[in-house]
Amino acid sequence: MSLRAEIHKKLGAFSLDISLETQGGVLGLLGASGCGKSMTLRCIAGIVKPDKGRIVLDGRVLFDSGQHIDLPPQQRGVGLLFQNYALFPNMTVEQNILCGLKAERDKAARKARCAGMLRALRLEELASRRPAELSGGQQQRTALARILVGKPKILMLDEPFSALDSYLREEVEGEVGSLLAGFDGTALLVTHNRDEAYRLCRDMIVMDGGQVLRTGTT
Repeated sequence: MSLRAEIHKKLGAFSLDISLETQGGVLGLLGASGCGKSMTLRCIAGIVKPDKGRIVLDGRVLFDSGQHIDLPPQQRGVGLLFQNYALFPNMTVEQNILCGLKAERDKAARKARCAGMLRALRLEELASRRPAELSGGQQQRTALARILVGKPKILMLDEPFSALDSYLREEVEGEVGSLLAGFDGTALLVTHNRDEAYRLCRDMIVMDGGQVLRTGTT
């Protein structure tokens, strides 16, 4: 699952000018806070519109400023996990996951896929709980389940361990590592932790001030 992106975006005094390419596997975006890592993910997801550039996922153009192509987020096949997980607080774990299946009209198929995802991420016993009743790790697994149930072509994780207590981080990192290893697509992992990037990513881009400093295998 290949991804090619050239993104130019100016926000106030900050300019993002980045070019990246990956042929699948896990690509890490490493750099200090404010260097443009999260902005890059939001541009690929379609949440932020670049001033100019081109984004192509597996041969399909998601954005091209020259050709005036700008697909909405729901048509991009992109799954983005936010730092705060963005779960709906008034919904149960099961209801949150079902939100990732809005495009599936068959009620039985929706139920079956949701049940399969609850099993896969060990959430079956938590299905009727609400986010406030979950630990940080359980919330993260729920948010990942909601994304993965929609079968995205690319999975993007924005500082996925920053909201976790240090004692939970190691356990959840292991779980996410296993999930990424089994993910049949491209994954982008944003982090400012070099050790995290080395453990989880096959390839890495080092960013600073909205630019790519270095790129290559970890």
